[in-house]
Amino acid sequence: MPRMIFWMLTALVALTACDALPFIPGAATPMPNTLVYEAPVTLTVKKDAPLGGTTIAYQGKSDTGAARVLIAGQIAPKQVGDSVDWEGSPAPNVALKLTTRVLSFDEAGVTLAGLARIEIRNIAVQPGGAAGKPLLEFNAPVTFSLAKAGTIPGSNVSYIGSTPNGAQFAGVEGYPYRKTADSLQYNGRLAPKVFVRHDLRVVRFTETEAVVGGTAKITIEQ
Repeated sequence: MPRMIFWMLTALVALTACDALPFIPGAATPMPNTLVYEAPVTLTVKKDAPLGGTTIAYQGKSDTGAARVLIAGQIAPKQVGDSVDWEGSPAPNVALKLTTRVLSFDEAGVTLAGLARIEIRNIAVQPGGAAGKPLLEFNAPVTFSLAKAGTIPGSNVSYIGSTPNGAQFAGVEGYPYRKTADSLQYNGRLAPKVFVRHDLRVVRFTETEAVVGGTAKITIEQ
């Protein structure tokens, strides 16, 4: 049963993640100056140690063998495959929605797998720096289609155009040219307690457009 649930969850995450964008198609239109990411997650909640930034906790197995999951102060008996959802604000300007299911549990902890939706409001881009001590971390698949002079959302990296040396970008450190499949990284702060690292590759580029894709690692700091 646990193996079957694992593969069901993996398939669900893969289907959703493949089309995930910073602005999620089909979701409610974000407010101005807002970024929204979706990320597959696997979260382990140890016994008597709440999941950082949330009201999810674990109190071990019940007498009947169920997982005693604490959600917003209420005990919810859970079995493998059962849903565990949570919505809240783990940091200023951040709205988080977790949609997960129980992957496994024992006396020491419970493991949840599913999706996280992270909405970051009042974006104030600050390039560079390093992430502080993480409260929560998410790796979201992203794809950006940049028109000429367009900027990667949540960064100061913009596409200048096609040159004999490759695609030219502004806002990158050092050499500004990238060819197809070359890497493109960016680190910066989005909000007081939110840091992002983009690990991207150039998918294609023309004189008028560049497409880059990869992952955005979102760190919500303590």
